[in-house]
Amino acid sequence: MSTTPTPEHPTNGATNTIWKDFPEAALLNLVTTELVRNFPRPLQDDNRRVHTPTLFAALGSVCGFATQTSLFALIQDGLRPEQDMMAHTLAGGRTFLFGEQLNQLLIEGDATLHNPGLWPCLTGPALQKGCTAQDLPDVNEQFACVASRLGTANEGKPDVSADFSPLISVEDLREAMWVYIEPIFLQNYPDKPGLYGPLPKHLWSAAINVATGLLFDTMFNVMPARTAMTLIVQSAIFGSKILEN
Repeated sequence: MSTTPTPEHPTNGATNTIWKDFPEAALLNLVTTELVRNFPRPLQDDNRRVHTPTLFAALGSVCGFATQTSLFALIQDGLRPEQDMMAHTLAGGRTFLFGEQLNQLLIEGDATLHNPGLWPCLTGPALQKGCTAQDLPDVNEQFACVASRLGTANEGKPDVSADFSPLISVEDLREAMWVYIEPIFLQNYPDKPGLYGPLPKHLWSAAINVATGLLFDTMFNVMPARTAMTLIVQSAIFGSKILEN
């Protein structure tokens, strides 16, 4: 149940996403396609299988950090208010970022940024496959759970049963996967740069949110939707709040 083969082409929809008729649409579609095709590869075992809870936690962690990166870019460009954001240092010395606009950008997205939000990217496939609203986790409870665990032994751990726990901590997944994923956003490859240049940072969150929804859709039957969404969303919330020292 907890592992699944990684398809070579996880979804045909990756090349026909929601973006068209604006300057960065071709680049955004390209980056999203590359994210879907390549994201699972660093997590594969020797048989090209992936521990799915770890994959979902990794997706969430990158969604969170990409959202933080996108928001910082908007603040730097004067397009979002900096005063809404607060950095809080816990007793152990860890620093976390808080602010309603960060939460909203992660979960609800922003139409002006062509960002559908992580929550619609997950609930859409779940409802299309027959889930009801009662089958899905409550989004407010996801935030409350993450916040309640900060500064405890369960900090950063998604609230799922042991059978569905990631094999690697969310923070370690974020750090390891970011090294692999950032070149896709930047379109910076060893052989040659991407055709369109780097994806603007304010669009990074949009690309990974949609890519996460496409991969979630492909692996939907691996575990209950509530469990999968809890893994992704709680990892995303935690990943969005970690501030690098």
